Amino acid sequence: MTEHIIPENWIPIEGASHYALTDDDYVYNLKTDKKLKRYWSNLKHHSYVTDDEGAYRLVNHDNPSVARHGLPDEEFVVVSDYPDYKVTPYGAVWKFQKTGNRHRGNPFLVHTKDFGKKEYVRLKTEDGRAHWVRMEKIMEEAYPND
Repeated sequence: MTEHIIPENWIPIEGASHYALTDDDYVYNLKTDKKLKRYWSNLKHHSYVTDDEGAYRLVNHDNPSVARHGLPDEEFVVVSDYPDYKVTPYGAVWKFQKTGNRHRGNPFLVHTKDFGKKEYVRLKTEDGRAHWVRMEKIMEEAYPND
């Protein structure tokens, strides 16, 4: 992959190395030397780019990044009955598959909620049904000897 020279005051788009955001708020394709069409939606400008992995992605001009992020480099165990989730030995639950457009396909940390004196997380099964699952149960099944 060749390095493109990005003019001063232009912002490179993270995860899409052939594109940059110009100082007049347009996305520019450095490979073809063309300005891309921009769209106005939700009080922000957006454009479509092809990321470094070859996927067609929407980039927000206020946050010029289409980079995908992975799970932290830690020990994980898949949560039983919920194959899209992993848990660490210290109880952090991550959804790492089928994360959807809201999270741009990136893994995310699942928030916990307290009901009484117990801590729960809301997890979805493969067929889409959501359940409140007690953290204590998840940890006992994932790390039985700890």
